[in-house]
Amino acid sequence: MGWQEWDMDGKVCLITGANAGIGKRAAFQLAKLGAEVIIVCRNEVSGKMAAEEIITKTENARVTFLKGDLSSQTSIHQLSREIHNQFDRLHVLIHNAANFDLSMKKPKFTEEGIETIFATNHLGPVLLSNLLVDQLKEEKGRIITIASKGLLAYPFMTVDFQNLNGEQSFSPTKAYYQSKLAQLMFTYKAAEILQPKGITVNAIRVPSVQLDEGRHEEVSALLRTAYKIKRKFSITPEQMARTYVYLAASPDLEQITGKYFDEENNMVYSSKKSYDPSVINKLWEVSNQLTKIEQW
Repeated sequence: MGWQEWDMDGKVCLITGANAGIGKRAAFQLAKLGAEVIIVCRNEVSGKMAAEEIITKTENARVTFLKGDLSSQTSIHQLSREIHNQFDRLHVLIHNAANFDLSMKKPKFTEEGIETIFATNHLGPVLLSNLLVDQLKEEKGRIITIASKGLLAYPFMTVDFQNLNGEQSFSPTKAYYQSKLAQLMFTYKAAEILQPKGITVNAIRVPSVQLDEGRHEEVSALLRTAYKIKRKFSITPEQMARTYVYLAASPDLEQITGKYFDEENNMVYSSKKSYDPSVINKLWEVSNQLTKIEQW
C-alpha cells in the first residue's frame, strides 16, 4: 500500500516548524490524506499563510495554525493549553521544529537560562510530549522525533553534561548534533516509558534536504554558495516528508516503537554511544529537571 492510499480521516496530527520545508510538505501530505492538521511555528504570518495554502490546495479545511516557540517553556505551556482547549484528542505529534544557526559565535540563552539550540531541539520536544501525553494515550498516539544523518560524522559523540549551555566551549554545529543525539536518546527512553500507555515513539534520520528558495538570503555570500552546491546533492522536502507520513500513518507501525528510520523508510541503527543506558537515564533525569516535569 502506497502512502497516498492511507486513510487519515478523523486523525489529528500536530507538526512543529510546519510553515516551511519538510514540515510544511508533511502537513500538506497528511491533510491530503484527510487528517486534521495543526501547524505550529513561531512566525504567525508565515504560519497562517502555510495553513491557508494547504487548505486551498488540498481542499481540506481542517488545518489550524497555532503559535508556539519551542525554545520557550512559557510558550510551550501556553501552546499546550490552546491544544487542550481546541482539540479533545491527538493521534500524531511530529517534533520537526529545529534551531541550527551557523552564524552563532557564542551561545544564546532562553528566558529559562538554557542554551537556545539545546532548548529548541531537545527540551522543547521533551516538554511538549509530556504535556500532551494524556491526549495521545487516548488514541494510542504516535510521537515522531527528528535526528540527522550528519550524526554519522560524530560516532563517538555523547552528551556532555558539563557543557550543555556552552559553558566550556561552544560550536553551533556541535551544539546542534548534540541536541539531535539527545533527541535519539529521548526517543529510546520515552518509547520504554510510554509503551504501557499505548504510545509509540520513533525517530527519523534526515539527510541533506534542499532548503526552500529564499530561506538562506540572510546568511553570508559564502554560505549561500555552499547551500547552492549542497542543493544539487540533496533530496527534496517532498521526498523527505513521505517518511514523516510513513511513520505517522502506516498501519504497519502500530506496534513499532523505539526505532530509527532513514529516508527510505528502513530501520537503521544509531551510534553505539546513543544506546548507552547510563547516559540515556541521566539525560532523562536532567531533561525532566530542566523542564520541571514531575511525572510521565
